[in-house]
Amino acid sequence: MTYKILLIFSNIGGWMLSPNEIEVDTVRALWEGFFDQFEYRDRINKLSELYPDEKSLYISFREITDYNNEFSSNLIEYPEIYLSIGESVIREDIYPARINDSRRVNIRLLEVPEQDVQYEIRNIRSQNVGKLISVSGIIRKNTEVLPRLQIAAFVCSACGEINNVPQDRGRLDEPSRCQHCDTEKPKTRFKLDTSESEFVDVQKIEIQENPETLDGGAQPQRITVILEDDITGRIFPGDRVTIYGVLKAEQKRAGAVPLTEFNIYVYCVNFKKDSKEVESVKVTQEDEKTIIELSKQPEIIEKLARSIAPTIYGMEMVKTSLVLQMFGGIRKTMKDGTTMRGDIHILMVGDPGTAKSQLLKYMAEVSPRGVFAFGRGSSAAGLTAAAVRDDFGEGRWTLEAGALVLADNGFAAIDELDKMDERDTAAMHEAMEQQTVTISKAGIMATLKSRCSILGAANPKFGRYDQNRPIVDQIDFPPPLISRFDVIFKIIDQPSREKDEKLALHILAAHKVGEIYKSLESSKIEDIEVEEEKGMVPPVDKETLRKYVSYARSKVFPRLSEEAIEILKDEYVNTRNAGGESIPITARQLESTIRLAEAAAKARLSPIVTPKDALLAKAVVDFYLKDVSMNNGVVDIDILLTGMSSGQRNEVETVHDIIRDMKRENKRAPTVQSVIETAVSRGISKERVTTIINNMKKNGMIYSPNDRTVDLVSRD
Repeated sequence: MTYKILLIFSNIGGWMLSPNEIEVDTVRALWEGFFDQFEYRDRINKLSELYPDEKSLYISFREITDYNNEFSSNLIEYPEIYLSIGESVIREDIYPARINDSRRVNIRLLEVPEQDVQYEIRNIRSQNVGKLISVSGIIRKNTEVLPRLQIAAFVCSACGEINNVPQDRGRLDEPSRCQHCDTEKPKTRFKLDTSESEFVDVQKIEIQENPETLDGGAQPQRITVILEDDITGRIFPGDRVTIYGVLKAEQKRAGAVPLTEFNIYVYCVNFKKDSKEVESVKVTQEDEKTIIELSKQPEIIEKLARSIAPTIYGMEMVKTSLVLQMFGGIRKTMKDGTTMRGDIHILMVGDPGTAKSQLLKYMAEVSPRGVFAFGRGSSAAGLTAAAVRDDFGEGRWTLEAGALVLADNGFAAIDELDKMDERDTAAMHEAMEQQTVTISKAGIMATLKSRCSILGAANPKFGRYDQNRPIVDQIDFPPPLISRFDVIFKIIDQPSREKDEKLALHILAAHKVGEIYKSLESSKIEDIEVEEEKGMVPPVDKETLRKYVSYARSKVFPRLSEEAIEILKDEYVNTRNAGGESIPITARQLESTIRLAEAAAKARLSPIVTPKDALLAKAVVDFYLKDVSMNNGVVDIDILLTGMSSGQRNEVETVHDIIRDMKRENKRAPTVQSVIETAVSRGISKERVTTIINNMKKNGMIYSPNDRTVDLVSRD
């Protein structure tokens, strides 16, 4: 006898297929022939031995296509029925030997041709419902793994026999008539017996479009994915995945009233984790030839730096550092499991109107996997991760990834970092150095990855940068956060006739070129050379630059040469011992220099870090240290971290000790005048002592009981 299955319009399980008849025997014969031809019988026998610990058979879609092209096409068109028939063939082979175990067997498809089934989430439409599709993106949040009824066992109150009813996702289906005594409701009642029922693990995740696939200003779309059985609990927020599954539709309801609109979701057949850093940027063989030729050009790093936001005038050292940040250093994992980050973090602090935000936007667009965030509108949870309770988790707490987690293996640009609350910026400490985000809230304990480079921009809290004040006094960042930035630039808007004239000409030329472009566009005129645009066109266009960076990050892993090691060692030792009592740099600055040197070698596609790379990295670090931590011609890292040089800190400690000793001796708080006189006798100027006392009051170290005396603040 030939069996047929009639697929009709149905809301059960979300199916919305046109009427179509599929001969079960034909499909079954195709599966059996495929299993025999491609030697899957041995795998099925092995699965039988491991069952029920192993419940899935992984099948190559390419092999299905090689076996029968029409078979593979129908599998894409009607995946649920074709997969269910294939699973029944496997189940019949292994079920007799496992009669007391669950009957569930899964076919997991591998090597699915993306050109036939891949869709952007925003392009999924109603005609895709019921079809096999593939979507890629970032896991935004997930629920815990829960059991779902697969076969519900109902006990009939009339005869006491069990009625097994298969269940689909959604509301519980109860029998209307007993299968044994034929008694109908309401003459009999049915009670669910969970001990005799069969369950399957189920998990719900939400996947969001990859940010690099979006047009400027586009809102990233999301879609829900349902995972069942042995693929649950294996992917987490922040993971980049490709989901292969069946698109289903589920009817919306207003209370108990069904609506005509449906929600769509993907029932996952299998998934693939995207482990490569920049797999989203496709580099063809022709692109690879262009990239290699480009890397052979002399002064390639300078050429790439000129390609960064050419409409922004100057900032040569800043742009060079941004180029090195895009390429990044080498992330190392040691045998004991410890890791050393390779990503480079840069902070720009400066006056308003110095194009910091424009640089950030440009870098977020040109860098693979770029994410842009505003400090003003971001909280700690928004940057790292949040525990949320909403309809997605059906009232339970779920974990939602923030900007730094979404930028994993990519680039995060954070503007107005100074507008964030101190408690929020503190959440970035772990993300910047350990490159993980640990969550322990609402009963959720998890560690997410945030392996990304961070480019931050901040404005001084007094409006404009004050050259006479240390940088730490002008931004409310704790020292641990500042120390995690590899490079810090102060960008100051200072009047200079020569520089201002060049800047004005550059800005005016940029506006003129833009006006010409607009005029040509409105007149529909193309292929006209504009004389003024020569300085505005980047030597390397944005798309080529993205591909160049992607290729270097995925293919080039340089190692330090002995000559480069010797240069870095000597420079570190000489700088450390050139400051007398002060501490010019710490080991963190050495690590920053190493990362920058590795990035310079990557930018040249070189497998070796040469002395030239080491010297360029040292030049960048020296430039920023002299800019933000110079004191009387000597670099002092304490100025950057605490706002005071080593000598100034010693003076503060001296004044503190004077107040303490005078109070102990006289049994009362000393007068301001007596403290000043004693400090002057120890070699501190009167003006300096007055400044120290005022700063100590402001920092809460001392207070004045009255106008004449000062006393230490008790720390008890």
